[in-house]
Amino acid sequence: MDAKKAINFVSDMFFLVRPTLLVPVWTLLFLGWITAQERAPFLSFDVFSPFGKMFFVFTAVVGCIYIVNQIADRESDKINNKLFILSHNYLPVRLAWILATMLLAFSLLGAWFWLDLLSFLIVLCAALTGFFYNCPPLKLKDRPWGGFLANCFGHGILTYYAGWYAAQIHSANGVNLSQEFTVPAIGFFYALSAGFANGAVYLTTTLSDMKGDKKVDKRTFAVAYGAKNTTFFATLCVVISFFTAFFIPNAAWTMAIPAGICIPLFYQLHKSQKIDLAFRTFRYPVFILSAVTAIFVPAYGIFAIAIVILSRIYYKNRFNLEYPSFRKE
Repeated sequence: MDAKKAINFVSDMFFLVRPTLLVPVWTLLFLGWITAQERAPFLSFDVFSPFGKMFFVFTAVVGCIYIVNQIADRESDKINNKLFILSHNYLPVRLAWILATMLLAFSLLGAWFWLDLLSFLIVLCAALTGFFYNCPPLKLKDRPWGGFLANCFGHGILTYYAGWYAAQIHSANGVNLSQEFTVPAIGFFYALSAGFANGAVYLTTTLSDMKGDKKVDKRTFAVAYGAKNTTFFATLCVVISFFTAFFIPNAAWTMAIPAGICIPLFYQLHKSQKIDLAFRTFRYPVFILSAVTAIFVPAYGIFAIAIVILSRIYYKNRFNLEYPSFRKE
């Protein structure tokens, strides 16, 4: 294997976990951690802290889910001309399964040995949600309400809660991480805003994939209910996200202000019914929330920008594609 092929292979393996989509996951994870603490901005991120360990194990399980999603969606992705690595045979499916299995094993073992029982259950719940989302018998991604609820819970509520719970461990004096550390379920109540925000983003993404999804009989929300109903419900989710943000006891503005800014953007999409506008609409919440997170953790902002720049370079050189972009998928 020559140098160019080796670089392409390593790059394909890295971008198979979709780091650009990991950014919104990291953002909600950080926001859960930030809003669990009564502290000023400029928090330090310690990779050896409970939150640092949660960051790595949760990243691994989500990376596994993203790979399985691409394996399951190869046919529709080919029709929609997206996610080329598997849909256009840049990497074999067998290798994708191996990488997904390795990431799953790392996430579960890491949560078990590095953290505690509840952390393990959080990661296991994320893995199971991802499995039922992508695979038979439920295959929730092909069901309008199943896909919506799985995204609200898995990508939204559970992700926020993982960061929130890690902060509880960090703030407890003398906690033995080998033992279960019980935290009230109130954290899930605080996570509602993140859940509805992610639900709005998910609904909007189904608009851009309607054509390919119909051809492979995927009954997503947009396919089942049409663009008008989908954009209305997405806007409603953003409104609910705004009001439920005030349930958060610390720094509620971190969710309330981004949701408030996004309400007119989603409403404009609903009124115009321009599907190409959806590409920009569902990326604004991610951008705004990431910017807010960077206020508290500047190093995270630098890291997120680096991921975007690397992704732009990779997709341009590998597929001659401008991605990520606010203008198109």
